[in-house]
Amino acid sequence: MRALSHILLFLFLAQSVVAKGNVYVQSTKAKLLSQPKLSADGFPLQIGEVLSPVSEQGLFVQVRAEGKMGWVSKLFVSPLPPGNQIKLGVTSNSSEAVVARQRASDFTKTAAARGLSETQKMRVRGEGELYDFESLRWLESVPYDTQPVIQNVVVEKEESSNILNFLFKKSEFEVLKETKAEVKLGRSLAARLLKKYNLVKDSEFTGYLNGVASRMASVSSRKDLSFRVGIIESPEINAFACPGGYIFLTTGSLKKIQSESELAGIIGHEMGHIVLFHNGEFKQSNEFLDILSSLLAPPGTEVVNAATSTILDEMEKQLFETGRDMKLELEADEAAVALTSQVGYSPVGLSSYLNTLSKSENTDSFKKTHPDTTIRIAKLVFFETSISSDNSSNAKERWSEFKAKLKP
Repeated sequence: MRALSHILLFLFLAQSVVAKGNVYVQSTKAKLLSQPKLSADGFPLQIGEVLSPVSEQGLFVQVRAEGKMGWVSKLFVSPLPPGNQIKLGVTSNSSEAVVARQRASDFTKTAAARGLSETQKMRVRGEGELYDFESLRWLESVPYDTQPVIQNVVVEKEESSNILNFLFKKSEFEVLKETKAEVKLGRSLAARLLKKYNLVKDSEFTGYLNGVASRMASVSSRKDLSFRVGIIESPEINAFACPGGYIFLTTGSLKKIQSESELAGIIGHEMGHIVLFHNGEFKQSNEFLDILSSLLAPPGTEVVNAATSTILDEMEKQLFETGRDMKLELEADEAAVALTSQVGYSPVGLSSYLNTLSKSENTDSFKKTHPDTTIRIAKLVFFETSISSDNSSNAKERWSEFKAKLKP
């Protein structure tokens, strides 16, 4: 069983961008750069444009595009073609789903006639003692706080046109099957997390956090995901990223944050893990078995089959015990600097927060699953100096009013 777990985990490990073949431009921020740094000179790239990777250097990949050679940030490209954003917490009533349900129902009747116990065979899970989908559905229902907080950030005319063209073209795309598989696994992992910790159900606070996340997501490559940020009650200082766009911050972490730029840096780091596929790529799940398992489950519940549960065991172990490789953590740090600066936050927010943590208590869980803070700060200083200051602006500071809502 242990060997099977390792094999399944291996299938989800992140691979080199170069090894994946072509990549697709996903953001209006993407440029073909002369050097592997965001502040370098470059030519704008169009959303959906296909690039051929040649080599990698940190957060950047060297590519060929229409006979030209240059660099592009991994934050703005993806091995997946552009796709529509997935709608969370929505049950499909399409004719395809109805037909699939009917087939699943027929299959269970046939299995029963043969004396087979499909429930036992599939080891359907999703019991209350393992998952809290109810709290997760609450998080998915909270609307974003869309009040602008960044001042003096001007969208160029050409960029605005690209955005409109992309929104128009998006109607032609379907939600990618790989995205559906990623969100399904991420939801289950998030539901497990919420069974361990209580979700703070403050709609205003949660909406504010999601507004910060959505602004950074808007310049990233993952337009197919609807990012969600939740608050979990714990004195431990830590944050968690689950596949599919689910991010959780502990109340202990939030109490240490001094500014909105620091908050954006933390969210940007966790977002970096998701955007850069640090949990690996996800293959299409078997819709037939998914619907079958839902029919076998008690009314109103969500289920997780045995194969998925085994993978979740390994992912959960990574969140709480082993952590990710240092290379991936440093790459997520660099992603945080890039994402925050692209929407006008100070690029030093994350390093400022880590400096506070280096002098704080209740960091055992954090230290157990993250590289040494001093190493990260030193690397962040290097990343910060490679960012152009043109996008920096004064943010309308709202963090203090929300921090005041946290219990002492």
